Amino acid sequence: MKKYACKYVVLRFAPYSETGEFANVGVLLCAKSNNSFVFKLDTTDVGARVSKFFHINDKRTFKFAMASYQKELAFIQEQVANHYMTAQDAFDFLVKPRATLLRFSEVRTVITDSIDVTLNSIFSRMVSHTSTSQTKSRQRLSSLLRSQLDSLHLERPFRQYKFAKSVFEAKYDFTQLSEQGEPLKLIQPIEVNDKLTPKEIFEVVGKNEVRLNRMASLGLLPQRVLLPFSLSENRTKEADEAWSIVKSELRDIGKLVDIRNKSVIEEFAKN
Repeated sequence: MKKYACKYVVLRFAPYSETGEFANVGVLLCAKSNNSFVFKLDTTDVGARVSKFFHINDKRTFKFAMASYQKELAFIQEQVANHYMTAQDAFDFLVKPRATLLRFSEVRTVITDSIDVTLNSIFSRMVSHTSTSQTKSRQRLSSLLRSQLDSLHLERPFRQYKFAKSVFEAKYDFTQLSEQGEPLKLIQPIEVNDKLTPKEIFEVVGKNEVRLNRMASLGLLPQRVLLPFSLSENRTKEADEAWSIVKSELRDIGKLVDIRNKSVIEEFAKN
């Protein structure tokens, strides 16, 4: 069975350049040997998932960007099919850095005997499946943390708060405020899904890290920050190595604690 060496990139929606945050919304893939250029974009929820993640009130921003780019990709795919340009030239042209809402991951390679199957597999893992599992993991951690905090009956409970300065805005669900309404403490769960690859761990943690570091540089980050996390004890050696790297970086931002360590979370919340 013939094998194909393919290059691919993950398409990212990044509406706020100042935070560096993004959401995976598509995949582009090319195989030079048989001049194949294929792509798949996330249009199933017409921006609901992405709009909620970035707190975008008007979904039309995302829908317009995706619709426009889908037309551009379809046009280029047609040019490749009619031999007006090669798949490799099309791929190289598209993945050049551009100052737009849609950007690309680094170029990655894969060997496959079915280009279409590989495209769908990457899309499922990097866009639809991964985003779903991350959302479930985030919801699970947030629910567990909320239950722990509510059981303490704090005089000043942790609640959602919007940090803002100039054009920067970021909402967090677990912020404790002073009597004057100033942020005293912040708790931000780190939703590392057990099935994530090392590269995906870097990406998921990176979203939290970039935003929190941005807040620190703007003078918005509270002095006391707690970062509860949850990891499988049966994770792979590679995933464990990736977590060790990001763990040391996160410690520069706040205190890391296993979500199951109720005593540490209680101590932080009360004192």
